[in-house]
Amino acid sequence: MKNISFFLKLISFFILIFIWIFTILNFKNLPEIIPVHFGGDGKADGFGSKNSIWMLPILATMIFLLFYYLSRNPDSQLLNLPKNVKTNSIVSRLIVQILSLTIISMVATINYGSILTAMNEAGGLNVLLMYTLLFVLLGTVVGSLIYSWFISRSEKASQ
Repeated sequence: MKNISFFLKLISFFILIFIWIFTILNFKNLPEIIPVHFGGDGKADGFGSKNSIWMLPILATMIFLLFYYLSRNPDSQLLNLPKNVKTNSIVSRLIVQILSLTIISMVATINYGSILTAMNEAGGLNVLLMYTLLFVLLGTVVGSLIYSWFISRSEKASQ
């Protein structure tokens, strides 16, 4: 599982690099007003200045650094996992990396959709991808709670 965690961290890093490169390469071609918010149907419903596109790469970088820190420090109070899950550092790192990859992928999807929509190359966000990533995010949280419940049941049974 340690290798899986490292692989997920590596994928997150490459997605972060993609976000920065894609934004840098397309910034000069963006119009002065770009979409900054999308509704549940994937259509742009909020607009801002061209410079607001930099918030997404900055946000993705902050998220990556936060989750990197949490994966290295599973005892941190910033990591809100059940105590019996936190004690298994391999599982807690895996959970953190799944969350990191999912959230950074969501930011990348929004960034990509914003730029393509601003340049009239897309009609909005890929809603199927966004809802799939949201499902993975919630599934990870629910899965960690179920795992914690099973651990607590087995600990009670062994007493």
